[in-house]
Amino acid sequence: MKKNKSNDVLSNFEKQNLRTRIIKSANQAKRAKRNGRILMAAASIVLLISASLFFRPKTEQSIENFVETSTEVDINKVDGVTLILGSGDNFNLEGKNTTVQYSNTGEEVELGSGKTVNQESIKDNKALYNTILVPFGKRTNLKLSDGSMVWLNSGSKLVYPAVFNGKTREVYLEGEGIFEVSHNPQKPFKVLSSNQEVEVLGTVFNVSSYKDDNLSFTVLKSGSVKINYSDEKIAGIKIKPGTFASYNAVSKEATTKTVDINDYFSWRDGFLNFKKDSLKHIMTKLSRYYNVQIIIENEDLASQTFSGNLDLKENVSKVIGLIGETSNFEFSSENGKITIINSN
Repeated sequence: MKKNKSNDVLSNFEKQNLRTRIIKSANQAKRAKRNGRILMAAASIVLLISASLFFRPKTEQSIENFVETSTEVDINKVDGVTLILGSGDNFNLEGKNTTVQYSNTGEEVELGSGKTVNQESIKDNKALYNTILVPFGKRTNLKLSDGSMVWLNSGSKLVYPAVFNGKTREVYLEGEGIFEVSHNPQKPFKVLSSNQEVEVLGTVFNVSSYKDDNLSFTVLKSGSVKINYSDEKIAGIKIKPGTFASYNAVSKEATTKTVDINDYFSWRDGFLNFKKDSLKHIMTKLSRYYNVQIIIENEDLASQTFSGNLDLKENVSKVIGLIGETSNFEFSSENGKITIINSN
């Protein structure tokens, strides 16, 4: 018996129909696979973006930004030397010469009276800044968390992290300070101020940058420092011990000269050395040191120069009187103000 051909062989219509179904099925599979890849890629992108947002390190506020954004405090309106912690807590230190010492973690702060206060030195992996204010008529010295010593003169402010946890050790100074920096070549020490940046590895130097002074200067006692100025037209310089490097904010000039370093470090020990300095310059220093207003009524007298050594442990009237013995001026004191007049 012959088999029916129509049962064993597909007709042309059936072949075409089968081909269409196969192609359609294959296309659907490709689209499903492609859509799956797109969805997986999209999910990966969302995951990566979310992860990058989650793990992105928080930008640490620079010490200069902290100074600029902090509430301005009039140094002369604080009640004695004042320490402000990162939490905002304030502590007043009694006496004309006070001390502050930090533990190596910055969490313990020993005040001169023997009192110890505790603080949080790091928050969210960022160091918290402390500020010390030294009004006119006061001095202080502090030991930072890295072991560096700082002596601050009258009318000064120092901002610094409770602990140095970055690649550099940066402090910000307004006023005058003597720095004895703990040696650490892997973590340079920088003193920032309005017109200059002093970078050191381990050394002893004096930096003066008062707001009301046109002249900012650095005097190096030992070691080596590099000074960069805010004026980009002036190249940075390296100075050697015994060098006085200054920047004049009015003339926009930077100069260096060799000096007797004792003239710039003696105030730490309660003395004031001066050599051919104008009476105006000397009285400005005495005014800050004793926190008293001193007025020179005669411009010619103000420009006269003097040389000598003053014991600042004496009261201000006696100190001015000693200077007056070498010149022809008289002075009177009334209501916390001293007026100097030419006796001729």
